[in-house]
Amino acid sequence: MRRHLSGSAVLLFLVAIATAGCRNRAQPQSNKEMSAGSTTAAAVSPRTRPGVSSATTPTKPAPPRGIIARSSSTAKAAATAPADSAVAKRESSTVAASTPATVAKAPAMPPPPPAPSALAIALAHLPFANGERLEYQVKYGFLGVGNATLEVLGLDSVRGAPAVHASFVVKGGIRIYRVNDSYESWFDPRSFSTLRAIQNIDEGKYDRQRDFEFFPNRTMLSENGKPETPTVADPLDEASFLFFLRSIPLEVGKTYEFARYFRPDKNPVRVIVERKDTIKVPAGKFNTIVVRPVIKTSGIFGEGGHAEIWFTDDSTRTLVQLKSSLKFGSLNLYLRNRRAGTPWDTAAASVAPAR
Repeated sequence: MRRHLSGSAVLLFLVAIATAGCRNRAQPQSNKEMSAGSTTAAAVSPRTRPGVSSATTPTKPAPPRGIIARSSSTAKAAATAPADSAVAKRESSTVAASTPATVAKAPAMPPPPPAPSALAIALAHLPFANGERLEYQVKYGFLGVGNATLEVLGLDSVRGAPAVHASFVVKGGIRIYRVNDSYESWFDPRSFSTLRAIQNIDEGKYDRQRDFEFFPNRTMLSENGKPETPTVADPLDEASFLFFLRSIPLEVGKTYEFARYFRPDKNPVRVIVERKDTIKVPAGKFNTIVVRPVIKTSGIFGEGGHAEIWFTDDSTRTLVQLKSSLKFGSLNLYLRNRRAGTPWDTAAASVAPAR
């Protein structure tokens, strides 16, 4: 009996050992399965690693019902997507905000100024300005007996063409011989060609008034309303001739000839550049170039007058002195006062009435 009980005890002991072994073998398998199915198995397991507290192994709650738990890679993508989207939105807004300043269309540049017209270029090269007025003391011999003016009256229009309006007036003399000459001229500022001229000449017993209309494109002129007669190309009258002389080089020792005097049979006109001279007149002291014009006609610049003109030796060629021998003595002009004038306004030609 004792032996039987002893065998039964041994059998029970072996069964207990086998049961414990089976239990120990089953526990790791369960943990392995739970670890593969859910990350919360470590929190559920009753064992912890030695030396590690339960606070260092936080428990991740199971997802709510109805929500499918994602894998770690899918969850990471879902977690980072909103951030990436937010960054993209911020970058998009930044680009949108900076676009107007970065790619905004540059303000339109003003159009370049129009090229200067031939008239503007011609006026800019004239040696005299608009409104220039030169006043002279007139002496007949040694007597101060009058005055003279050489004046630019402005920019006008003749039959629709721009023209410089100028005048040359001489008044003086003695009781037995007086001079009261007035030359008024409208000439093309590009060629100095006369378009219109009015002459009122009163020298001693010679008295005549003439009104001229010139048509340079047809080389014709009309005097005092009479039928047209031939003239020369680019005609010059006495007043425009004085302004024309101011535009040529005037090299000492040279003689210039021009077939431009408006009376064809009185050509050529010769201009002899005689010398340089320093003179003193009421307006001051000037370095000058002396020229002698010769026209085959009567009057101040006629062949018998042996006229001499003193122009300033500079770019303005201002007439500062004139001497001419007449029948009863010498008629002399000395610059007394000068008004320089103002720059030309080309708009004046377009608004001036065509006459």
